[in-house]
Amino acid sequence: MPQLLTRNKWLWIIGAILISLFIFAACDDDDDDGDATGGPLKIGVLTAFTGDLSDFGPAQENAARLAAQEINAAGGVLGQDIVIVTGDTGTDPSQGVTEATRLVEIEQVHAILGALSSGVTLPIAESVTGPGSIVQISSASTSPALTEAADSDFLFRTTISDAAQGVVLARLVSEELGLTSVCTTFINNAYGQGLSEVFTDTFETEFGGTVTAQVPHESEQATYLSELDACTAGDPEGLAAIAYPESAGTFLREAVENEVASTYIFVDGTKSDTMFADLGWDTFDGARGTAPGFLPPSPPAEAFEAAYEAEYGEAPPLPFLREMYDAAYLVALAAEKAGSTDSTAIRDALRDVAGAPGETVSPGTEGFTSALALIADGTDINYDGAAGPVDLDVNGDVLIGAIETWTVDAANETLVTNDSFKVDLTTGEVTKN
Repeated sequence: MPQLLTRNKWLWIIGAILISLFIFAACDDDDDDGDATGGPLKIGVLTAFTGDLSDFGPAQENAARLAAQEINAAGGVLGQDIVIVTGDTGTDPSQGVTEATRLVEIEQVHAILGALSSGVTLPIAESVTGPGSIVQISSASTSPALTEAADSDFLFRTTISDAAQGVVLARLVSEELGLTSVCTTFINNAYGQGLSEVFTDTFETEFGGTVTAQVPHESEQATYLSELDACTAGDPEGLAAIAYPESAGTFLREAVENEVASTYIFVDGTKSDTMFADLGWDTFDGARGTAPGFLPPSPPAEAFEAAYEAEYGEAPPLPFLREMYDAAYLVALAAEKAGSTDSTAIRDALRDVAGAPGETVSPGTEGFTSALALIADGTDINYDGAAGPVDLDVNGDVLIGAIETWTVDAANETLVTNDSFKVDLTTGEVTKN
């Protein structure tokens, strides 16, 4: 009997230890999740360090980390420094979904900023972040298809839809270049198809032009001669390259070598200094293009430019960096407003911090400090970011933004902004800034 009692005693002790360890582990998991128990806000930056859009990846990460650095200097979110975790989509939908899954399930992020390509952002939203109730904000995905995504209202974006760029592109081609016929070759994803279709519809219905062919192409093919032949079969006056730098670098070289077109038109995806340097600046001197631009200069925009240059030694080199910076601020403000890093709570607070009514707050350490005080006092806030107002509609879109036109300047080996247009998608109004 004493032996039995001793054995039972040890069994009880071992059982108690196991239960304690289980409870500790559960509590520790809760802390990692960062919801009501007070763990840090973790933000995944899902961009492209390889593949077609690899030029954009490092600068996108820089913009997000700059925002995090400023936010943490103001005391962080809910009293703790926010944490940035990165992932590489490879500009590939399958890799993007895999990386998003890793960020959610392994890294346990509370929000994802990205992806760049609409063709990667869309499947992530519909198979990972939407079903998993994780906030996702893209700073660069412009396809109109995102508006109708099956994302359970967890997908947002801080850049304006290509419903705006397509309109300005059609105006550029018709009114400034004086072309009456063009063909498009577009990257075969939601971004390329969406922009090609909006441009075609606007060019033909509003400006009386003709799009002789819309030809899709895949990423990083060895050759694009068959696509170029199909695009120019109708003898158009110009060719619109709706593509990404790596792929466009190949087919544009082939197009020039085979003299398939006399005029080339570009968009945001092909707005790449590196691509034009590789192809030869003189080859495309004077060529025109469009891209998401900026509303008239504002203090937040100027402050971002100065802070980015001070931190990284160069001015922001690419489009969509202000939008990435703003996306990080939106997540941080929404978490503070919600009093939680639970992703659904962040989602529910996003529109509250990014639209009227409310006292206007700006990015930067001083601006975030002010926002924290207002939130603590129960005052409504309205974030006005580096890219401009970020008023999110029922679909998670911003409806007012800017589209710029630009020119290849071979003499100075740079891309020069010509004009900027304010586009209001609620009214369809386009006005010069």
